[in-house]
Amino acid sequence: MNHQTPMPVSVIIPTTCERVRWHSLERAIAGVLAQEGVAARVIAVVNGKRFDPDCLAALKRKDGVTVLYRDTGSAPLAQAAGRDLVDTPFFAFLDDDDEYLPGALAARLAPLRADPALDFVVANGYRARNGRDELAIGDSGAIMADPLDALCHRNWMASCAGLFRTSTVTPAYFADPAPYMEWTYLAFRLTASLRMRWLDEPTYRINDSPVSLSKSEAYLRSELDILQRVLALPLPSRAHHAVRRKIGRACHVFAEKSRREGKRAQAWRFHLGSLTQPGGWRYLPYSRKLVQALWRTPAAPT
Repeated sequence: MNHQTPMPVSVIIPTTCERVRWHSLERAIAGVLAQEGVAARVIAVVNGKRFDPDCLAALKRKDGVTVLYRDTGSAPLAQAAGRDLVDTPFFAFLDDDDEYLPGALAARLAPLRADPALDFVVANGYRARNGRDELAIGDSGAIMADPLDALCHRNWMASCAGLFRTSTVTPAYFADPAPYMEWTYLAFRLTASLRMRWLDEPTYRINDSPVSLSKSEAYLRSELDILQRVLALPLPSRAHHAVRRKIGRACHVFAEKSRREGKRAQAWRFHLGSLTQPGGWRYLPYSRKLVQALWRTPAAPT
């Protein structure tokens, strides 16, 4: 790309701008501004009231960084607000505790510049666990063959994995975001109507944490709500069927969780939900376990 003028790219970083996150936020910003082959800019969206005043003041003094403050603490709403500020031909996202690898944005940009019909590119990356980097997606063959079908089995869209064409990935895609699992939902929204390409090249590092939001109870319980939203999208019949099977599996998981907690009525509701989905016959023998639970333990409040 040396013969081309560096393309301006906006990178949206939602952050609470707390003192405890300042080191990782500085690292994330430095990694963006050091990207070669592009003219990267940072849009830092400080959200919520937990920010450190000194950190916020230091953030506003940084060159190449535009700062927006929102008093509502919500990463998905911060992402949407950042998208509204984009004035470059391409944009991306980065969580404040993650980082881009050298050449990340240029690698993603190359297919978009070569093919004007492409709307977004999603790349592979690393998850850092216990000091070791592991590929986020070990086998990406299914994604290359059929991104939407692969998405029905696992989410391949990390928050820091994409690069989007501003003219086609419009703010409307970020309106009414899901409160949790927003990137799974966004991946379905985009893939159902736009053209994407998978890049099997590590371009980011997600620094995993045992207390990350993705492991919270609320996050896990949101799966059914997100899948119901996905069903309302214009999916081909095969994907629609696969999502319904996924709903059945989730219902079965929550039925067992509710049974263990002694919430009998809730367990039965989830179990009946699993039976009504494609392949629900597989969960029919589980009815015996729920019946047995009626005689063994007192019911807990639902």
